Amino acid sequence: MVAEGRVSTGIPGLDRMLGGGLMGGRPYLVTGGTGSGKSLLALSFLLEGLRLGEEVLLVAVDEPPTEIVENVRAFGWDLSAVRTLDANPGTRAIKRMADVQEIRALSDLKTMRDLTADVRKPSDSDDISIQSIHLKLRQQMGGARFKRVVVDSLTSIRRFAMKSAIMGDVQPERTEVQSLLRFLSEMEVTTLLTATPGNPMVLSPEEILTRGEILVTRKWVGDRSIRQIKIVRMRGSAHDPERRPFAITPQGFVVG
Repeated sequence: MVAEGRVSTGIPGLDRMLGGGLMGGRPYLVTGGTGSGKSLLALSFLLEGLRLGEEVLLVAVDEPPTEIVENVRAFGWDLSAVRTLDANPGTRAIKRMADVQEIRALSDLKTMRDLTADVRKPSDSDDISIQSIHLKLRQQMGGARFKRVVVDSLTSIRRFAMKSAIMGDVQPERTEVQSLLRFLSEMEVTTLLTATPGNPMVLSPEEILTRGEILVTRKWVGDRSIRQIKIVRMRGSAHDPERRPFAITPQGFVVG
């Protein structure tokens, strides 16, 4: 059950761990290794927004939108109404995730077929960074009041941006992350940002600036996959601090 004033993740077991859901209008971090389930958790969050009639947005970095739609089809999920900013190098458009309706071109508008074909062809002129995504979100927020935004993932954005970064200088990046998260909070958007865990001895800007962190893990014991979820931190909210098992089933993301 979702507590008053809270935002449901779309995963009842996780909402219980969070004390009734996420506190609305704040940014949160979802961390986990490759294949751990962090992206699926974030998509569950967006799907719940659609069910409630909200405007939701996915900033897609890791996969083309058409692949995301295909990947969740086995769960019976219809994500065609999710608006997406495809942030991969070589693309400059905001579209619906299904290849049926254009939303708005920021530049170099392409059909979804062309978008998918070109998405893995970065060039030296490609611009992908936290700052560029922030600017594009500002443009789009003028025409739509999104209640939920997912950025999947910060790790990939950082990898693409390393070409022009000054090695060892984290202050500009911290400022960019802070600016983006403050903007989304001012717009009263509940935001999930996915990332892979970094150096445990060094706090990343998103670890410092987000209001909470959800960790999903997966390990193999023999031929058995063990998945667990943990609320690492949650500012201003009581929560369950224990690790809990979860499963990815035909019904989606289920916390036991």
